[in-house]
Amino acid sequence: MLKVFNFFSGFISSVTVIIFFHYINTLYELDIYKHKLMQNIPDLKEYDFIIVGAGSAGSIIAARLSDDGNNVLLVEAGGEAIPFIDIPLLTPLLQKTQIDWQYVTVPQEHACKSLVNNQSHWPMGKILGGTSRLNNMVYFLGHSLDFNSWFADYEEPIVDKGGFINLSYLKWNTPLADAVLKGIEEMSLEINNINCNLKAGFMKVQLTMENGKRWSTDQVLHERYNKTLNIITHAYVTKILIKSNKAMGIKFIKSGQAYEANATKGVILSAGTIGSPKLLMLSGIGPKMHLETLNITVIKDLPVGQQLVDHILTGIDLVTLNTSLPLSIGNVFNPKAAFEYFFMGQGPWTSSGIEVVGTFHSSLQNNNLTAPDLQIMVMPSGISQDNDLMLRKAMGLSDEVYKEYFLPLAEKNAISITPVLLHPSSFGEVKLSSSNPFDKPIIDPKYLSNKKDILTLIDGLQFVKKLIKTRPMIELGASLYKKKFPGCENQVFDSQEYWECYVRHLTLTSYHPAGTCRMGKVVDPFFRVYDVSNLYIVDASVLPILPSGNIQAAIIMLAEKAALQLKNVIMELNIPPRSLQICYIFNMCDYNNICVA
Repeated sequence: MLKVFNFFSGFISSVTVIIFFHYINTLYELDIYKHKLMQNIPDLKEYDFIIVGAGSAGSIIAARLSDDGNNVLLVEAGGEAIPFIDIPLLTPLLQKTQIDWQYVTVPQEHACKSLVNNQSHWPMGKILGGTSRLNNMVYFLGHSLDFNSWFADYEEPIVDKGGFINLSYLKWNTPLADAVLKGIEEMSLEINNINCNLKAGFMKVQLTMENGKRWSTDQVLHERYNKTLNIITHAYVTKILIKSNKAMGIKFIKSGQAYEANATKGVILSAGTIGSPKLLMLSGIGPKMHLETLNITVIKDLPVGQQLVDHILTGIDLVTLNTSLPLSIGNVFNPKAAFEYFFMGQGPWTSSGIEVVGTFHSSLQNNNLTAPDLQIMVMPSGISQDNDLMLRKAMGLSDEVYKEYFLPLAEKNAISITPVLLHPSSFGEVKLSSSNPFDKPIIDPKYLSNKKDILTLIDGLQFVKKLIKTRPMIELGASLYKKKFPGCENQVFDSQEYWECYVRHLTLTSYHPAGTCRMGKVVDPFFRVYDVSNLYIVDASVLPILPSGNIQAAIIMLAEKAALQLKNVIMELNIPPRSLQICYIFNMCDYNNICVA
């Protein structure tokens, strides 16, 4: 009887995935067609500000500047939100649809050996809300030391009472979350609200969620649209208009026609870690030798696209339980789960796939007063548990590796307690493949090119081994999956050499690339592109270092700071920016203020 139930559950889930995938793509195409018929381009008069990209940063900045009375144009390559994509459980199904840029890295020399052609898939949102529409919704501020090198001289306190952000504790979790936290406690490590004290520790994840539904940054735009904020969707920006080293506006394509729009106070790039450097280089701002080889006129020689970094993880499906968890295909497709979600904002459909997060110092760090170098993300499922519906394809895992290593886990209870490398020593780059703005750029993160990164991740795997030996995890029947990873059969299992081979094969992105327009190299501490007036960049590309945790919270904070500077300093006073500090107040915190200096 159980086999029959599992068969029908698998069949229904497979059909549902196919239908949902085509549903997203069909509605996206219909929206493009509607825009083409209506030709709904506003009167392209002069704007105060033009913002390129309506993602996590661009939406926040647009709303803030609009609230201050500025006439703002927000240009987005994607369209508006599609119904039902705010169901958290459906997050993996959004990848590789038309609301995803579907970036892929070049083949990696030192890593990603279990992925097809050694290439890592990098999903990024091509939709209002950007990647805040596709991510796992984790809101994790990281460590206080992360921000010292960003804004070392911020002095004047400006209190932002939560801003626009809707945060939520977990609405639903499996018994794994409590077992992990009890195990952490047994290991004498700290459990705390990291978003309040900004130090190393562990907690149940906090999410950008409202009433059980995904909260994305584009939701701050709705009430401002058509007042002082104009939004153009399905518009592909091809160039920044620069005259006498001053940004004057942008060129973009919509419905096959070319348009120009001008800005008096500034052009702000919020197109992301890939999109912003690409647009700068297409406009003549970037490495001189690279631009000259593509016959692009050089306006400013800057290291655009360099020092690309990303949080990488490993350890997917490395732990099994002899206890089943209530996040199975059968439970998910139970009508009760749908009822709980739509009528109560509760149940397994509110799951983002991550239940516990935490940061800690590896044994390689001699000074625990520094920012932690490892993170743990606890997921009550893995690649092997979804009947090969979406996760393997989304990650780009090869058929051979899946069949040999992961498929045998399909009938078991595999979970993922994944170590994440927080501060990699390996740096990559983003380059143009041609001067054609519609060609995808060359993305090479150079994963694991510095061996220190491998040693740190191995230390994270040792941490996982210790965690599953704690009493609470033993009670769940936790054990290490001891099948040798394909390609590592000649190594002694559990040896240092084996884990190095394992990490080089199972190298996965955490979807947190940053640094390609780094502060201090391409932009100054006030987000201004060096030697090009009226041009700003505000997104993950400017981060001088990766934060010690999931990246969305840092991007939202960055956008808030940039918006305050633009409206309080450049617009009103027209003098060099003064020092600022934001104190964030969250109702989740045990005390009043989180000040990020």
